[in-house]
This record gives sequence, structure tokens and C-alpha cells, in this order.
Amino acid sequence: MISSRSDQSATEGVMEQRENLTVDFAGARFANGRLEQRTISLAREVPYTLFVNDKEILSIAVLPTHLDDLFIGFLVSEGVLVSPEEVEDCFVDHGNRLVRIYLEVPEARIEKLEGKGMLTSGCAGGLVFSVERAVSGPPPKRKPLELSCSDIIARMKELDTFQGIYQITRGVHAASVATKSRTMVIREDLGRHNAVDKIVGHCFMEKIDTRDKLLLSTGRITSEVLTKTARGGFPIVISRSSASALAVAMAKESGIDVITYVRGGRFNFFGHGATRFDHYPSE
Repeated sequence: MISSRSDQSATEGVMEQRENLTVDFAGARFANGRLEQRTISLAREVPYTLFVNDKEILSIAVLPTHLDDLFIGFLVSEGVLVSPEEVEDCFVDHGNRLVRIYLEVPEARIEKLEGKGMLTSGCAGGLVFSVERAVSGPPPKRKPLELSCSDIIARMKELDTFQGIYQITRGVHAASVATKSRTMVIREDLGRHNAVDKIVGHCFMEKIDTRDKLLLSTGRITSEVLTKTARGGFPIVISRSSASALAVAMAKESGIDVITYVRGGRFNFFGHGATRFDHYPSE
């Protein structure tokens, strides 16, 4: 387990102050037929480099908050980590923009990640080998999660109304982990993949049982996001946006339910046996 996580959390708390996560620029806004000068706040985008066991793996442009969750979630999503006990330590160095993680895992797992280079904030985590392998094998056997349609609407409303950086900049994505009755944790980042990785990493290190939890995202559900859902052990992934055809096909193969376009009291549901809804005809 990470021995320095408590000290690191205090450091992260300082970085999470809004003035450190946004930058103000002089600009102008057109509204009501007029173009007026205005100060516009934008989300910070900072590249951090990940080292695993002192080997440079990649750099990702991020919103510099909850970086332990982000990079551990990334390693979970890529199949490098399968147990929290494999994590020996994690250090976030904001001054040098480095994250160092020390693992006790077979070297072959780490070698799959070496030389991946620079990933953008929007594409971080979208590595091909994960998509090919994450849904291999039969879907897990689990009792369907009992949900009501109002549960989905309420949990997405909680994510949409979260008073975070999005409310200031309108330029980040958010993701959350929730029970059917309440939102547990919300994380934000520039890219939807990063935000989801932060949730996966948080649940992984806090040993949260995700088999009866909801994973919600403000971003589109792509094959990469579906991969992270599968690696994270979630039975269902929910978005206020769309899903790709490949993501839904992968979800069917892996027994994950997908919900999209949660807006205005409506949503689309692609059921693959992981959940059971009220007002939904039985087969």
C-alpha cells in the first residue's frame, strides 16, 4: 500500500484551490448583441510525467489535482495493477511535474507500457492493447443491480451540478462513483479518460467494492472508457453524452450495461444483464 498517501493528500488539497486550477485571461464575450471585454477563466493544463519503478512511461496533460488517483487508475485500466497491495509507494512532485509510483508486479506488465510517449489530455489512457484485452473472457457472474429510473436521473443531476472547476471554466469533464441512492466521489479533469481514471484509481486504492456501484461521466462513452469501466469492475457506465458503437458492442461482450443521453428526465438504455430497472419489461 502507499505509505505516503496521507501526506500526499494534504499536498493535493493545496493544489485543489481554485486559483491554482484556473488561469484568468483578458478576452471578450458576445452576448445580447454586444461584444464586451471580460476576464475569462480557463482550466490549467499541465504535463506530468509518470515513472514506474524509476522507468519513464509517458507524459499526460492534466488538471493538476488528485494525480495519485489518476495515475494509479491509469495503471489499473491498462492491466498493470490488479491489487492495491501491489502498490508500494506513490510520490507526486508538483515542482518537477513528476509522478513516481513503485510497484511489486511482474516486469512483463510494466514492459507493455514503456515507450508510449506523450498522450494528450483528451486521449490519455486510450491505448490499443487495453481495448483488445479488457473484455476477454466471459462476463462476470453477478446478481443484477436493482435500480429505478429516478436513481439514474438523480445521480446525473448531482454530477452536472457539482460546484467544481467546470462551473468556472466550462472546460473540463467530470466523473463520479455512486450508489443508487447517493454520489460518493466526484473527480474532474481536462479529458474524460483522465476523469474516469481518477475514479477508478480512487476506488482501487480505497478498496471500494465497485460491483454494485455506478460509474458516471460527463463525456462520451468510447471503447477506451468502456475498457476502464471493465477494468474497474463496474456493472454499469452512465453518461449525459453518447456512446460509440464499439463501446456498446464491447459492453455486451463483457456484461456491462450502458446508459447515454441522461438529460431532461430521459435516457437511452443498453441492457446486458448487469442491472434491473423498474418500469422495464422483463424478458
